[in-house]
Amino acid sequence: MNPEVDIPYPPRSWLQNNIKSLYIACLMVFVPLWMLGSWYIFTNQAQTNLQQQIKSDLSLFADSLDSELEKYRFVPKMLIMDATLASTLANKNLLHYRNIHDYLIHIRTVTTADEVFLLDINGSTLASTEHANQGIDYAHTPYFQAARTGVSGGFFTLGVNAGIRGYYFSEPIFDTKTDDVLGVIVVKVNMSRLERGWLNKRTPMMMTDEYGVVIASSVPSWLFTSRQRLEESAKQAIRSTSKYPTTSFPELQINLIKQRDNAQIISLPRPDYNRVLEVSLPLPELSWQLYGHGDLKTLDFAIQRNTALSILVFILTVSLAYVVLQRRLQFNETLGRREVNQARLQQAKETLEVRVAKRTQDLQDRNDQLKQAQTELIHSAKLATLGQMATSVTHEINQPLTAIQTSADNAEQWLERENYSRVANNISSIKKLAQKMAAITLHLKTFGRKTDNSTSWVSLDEAVNNAVELVALRCKQEQVELAIDCHHKMQEVQVLADLVRLEQVLINLLTNALDAMLDGSDKKLQINCKIEDNGLEQQLSEGSVTSQKWQHNICLQVIDTGTGIDPEHLVQLFDPFFTTKGTGVGLGLGLSISYSIIEAMGGTLSAANNPQGGAQFCLRLPCKEPARGA
Repeated sequence: MNPEVDIPYPPRSWLQNNIKSLYIACLMVFVPLWMLGSWYIFTNQAQTNLQQQIKSDLSLFADSLDSELEKYRFVPKMLIMDATLASTLANKNLLHYRNIHDYLIHIRTVTTADEVFLLDINGSTLASTEHANQGIDYAHTPYFQAARTGVSGGFFTLGVNAGIRGYYFSEPIFDTKTDDVLGVIVVKVNMSRLERGWLNKRTPMMMTDEYGVVIASSVPSWLFTSRQRLEESAKQAIRSTSKYPTTSFPELQINLIKQRDNAQIISLPRPDYNRVLEVSLPLPELSWQLYGHGDLKTLDFAIQRNTALSILVFILTVSLAYVVLQRRLQFNETLGRREVNQARLQQAKETLEVRVAKRTQDLQDRNDQLKQAQTELIHSAKLATLGQMATSVTHEINQPLTAIQTSADNAEQWLERENYSRVANNISSIKKLAQKMAAITLHLKTFGRKTDNSTSWVSLDEAVNNAVELVALRCKQEQVELAIDCHHKMQEVQVLADLVRLEQVLINLLTNALDAMLDGSDKKLQINCKIEDNGLEQQLSEGSVTSQKWQHNICLQVIDTGTGIDPEHLVQLFDPFFTTKGTGVGLGLGLSISYSIIEAMGGTLSAANNPQGGAQFCLRLPCKEPARGA
């Protein structure tokens, strides 16, 4: 398929060209309308919920108040059943009055009433729990007048003497013979006891009497204010009953903002009561009115949140309709282009596959080159080590070669003289020298050849001796004192390792130690070993090793008196290509290769600074059994 060929698409419709403009116009017109409608609905709903909450709190408080009043209303009803009170009033016995005083104090203590007192038929106090009230005349009070007629009385008033708000319950005491009223028993309850828990309510409240005077409020400054202007008849009633010490009450400034069903939105004279919802609940039995207030400011956040969510839902709905319609139009348009697009997609897919295959091959080639480079670097490191040892080995071989040549010349002379015993001695010397040279070159061949990864039990003493022989001449040339303090321990110790690779590691450690002491004055190279109990038992079954248990490691230490190791380099000492030597002196692979070799053999290689100076390397390998006497 020719990618240059363009297939004409069907023309776009008017709706498809103008759908975005229609969507924006719809949002600009309907979002404000939706916002106003949502605001009105959520405001009305929030105010209704708040009104229900206030009404519920008012009902709970009214029930609590009625329950509290009923508890104290029952006290005088029980006292009139006491024949002692009626007998005292009938006989007018002063001694009995004193006993009645103690009795009334007991009643007040038990019932937690504020005051209990006994009045005669004329309203004078005969006995009271308060001595100061003895002889006070209560004939003008509504609660006495009601009891005087033979019915129960109840009245709220502000005490003239004590200045305490209280509610008075009264009951008539009848003559048991004539049923005439002999006197009145009165129980006073402190109003603060009736409004217990008022301030802990979540809904601020106030309570007014029949004249509209605030007799209880969660705002103390509103107490004994009037919600309305008192008429002259109300003032006259207050004066006649001595309900309050005065008839002049400050008018509570209440501004009506909006009227609701069974509630109203008002403003009260307090900074945080500028806009509150007021709900009232009548208390018919007491002729009181209970008001609850809810701050409408607390609803603003919920209203704004719900309105914002509503607008968001509306916008999302319109946007979803816009997207669906747009997708539908695009789908119809896409039907005409599908064949061309599929062909272009197939062409792009084929092109991409070719590029991916090419990139993959390039990466594979680079990876192979990298592996080859790594192999060459490792081989170069081994060749560099061989090169460093070549001079030493050459000097080591020259002496046997010279001795062999001298012995051969001597043998020819002795052979001419037919002294065959001397010839045999010279030949024996030549054989020994040849064997010594073979041993030296064998070490080089062994060090240079490649080995497999198999391990077996090998002699640690042999590995140490072979490595030492290859560096002994360099130690002699550089005047390095070489001390091996563990031959007696290594002779019977076998370690699980590959002999050739173990020798490579030891040679690397020894040559590094010699390099570190090149510029030193006190050159000492020490090889120590010790047996360690690792507390483990492991079953070995690899290679030619039979199943045996071992619990010990041997730690071979190579200690020098060189410059030591910088503490910052200890962490990366065994990293590949890390070296502190100069450029061209080392590749930084020796210790990394040694570390990998020891780790593959199941051991560890670690480095540290010697406290006496220099560095020390510890090579740990599992050993077959500890040396005797170790």
